[in-house]
Amino acid sequence: MLSGCGATAVIPAGIATGETAAETGDSRLSVMEPEDTLEQDIWPALALLQGTAETAVWLPFAAQLDVENIDQNPELPNGCEITAAAIALNYLGFDVDKVTLAEEYLPTCVPYGEADPSVEFMGNPADELAFYCLPGAVVTAVNDYLEDVGSEYTALDISGAPVEELYRWVADGTPVLVWTTRAFSDPLYNYTFQLADGSWPYSNSHCLVLTGYDEETCYLADPMLEVEEVERELFDYRYEERGQYAVVITEAEPET
Repeated sequence: MLSGCGATAVIPAGIATGETAAETGDSRLSVMEPEDTLEQDIWPALALLQGTAETAVWLPFAAQLDVENIDQNPELPNGCEITAAAIALNYLGFDVDKVTLAEEYLPTCVPYGEADPSVEFMGNPADELAFYCLPGAVVTAVNDYLEDVGSEYTALDISGAPVEELYRWVADGTPVLVWTTRAFSDPLYNYTFQLADGSWPYSNSHCLVLTGYDEETCYLADPMLEVEEVERELFDYRYEERGQYAVVITEAEPET
């Protein structure tokens, strides 16, 4: 059994000058005309040309962040969420260990059957038999850590965001914690107990870090070391199917 683990136009801040944008080449709009030759107010209109009639997001063709992966095992066999947080924090320049985050900051509940995954981890991520948590517990852990080290960064729960917004964060230089299933497989459930809302808990819930994308592929830092890339269509599908859960760690929310 596997366990635990009107229309609008958006132009990400820093795309034209950011490190990742410089490495990824032309975007759908920048190939039309250099940005500095266009009036500022024309960019939202041009952004609509590459989106849908309802929502358009200005994105480069591709973006890739140089994120170093961290293996959740052997210390945290069910600690994908807090390991994913450690991956993102270390990319942002923080020197913090996954075990420190799990033991000192992650809210947990034992026995796991009485836990609310929205606010706490179901069990102990160091145990072989444990389950998972959702963004609320990760946000609590990360923000408590950031407060202790006196950082101005903050963890934001961006659950419910359309998948294009996840790509926007990556294009703007921020890796995204995303909830899906292990190796993007079909959802599996544990039918031995129910959550407080009456639903069955997942037995293959998984959290990993979106680090890049191109037109066909998404690139990932996977704490289970199972997946480095996945078809973009499948990534989009599993993200939405799993409930559109996502977290970012940032100094400020991008301008919209």
